[in-house]
Amino acid sequence: MSTEASPVHQAGYQLTDKPEEITHLVCCRDASWGKTFCGEPTDQEININIQQVCTMCVEAAEAMLPGCYAREDAVCPVDGNPCPSEHEIYLSIARATDPA
Repeated sequence: MSTEASPVHQAGYQLTDKPEEITHLVCCRDASWGKTFCGEPTDQEININIQQVCTMCVEAAEAMLPGCYAREDAVCPVDGNPCPSEHEIYLSIARATDPA
């Protein structure tokens, strides 16, 4: 578990439930979540029902840190540090989607 504080994301993201769509990956520590690993701009939506992940995002992450997805513990391909816990990620998502 990282001792580093989670970034504060501005509200403005919307939760969606789109299992049929390919979902792009972003670094959870990126303050804007504005760019995916494959370089696509984000669309201000967070898909809560991921069934398919963009293979180009996975390839880009693996190029940054080979073997990052084969590890038992989640490691950030951007900086090699442990990824935040699921709980911390859910809190970041809640902040990013809270209109208040």
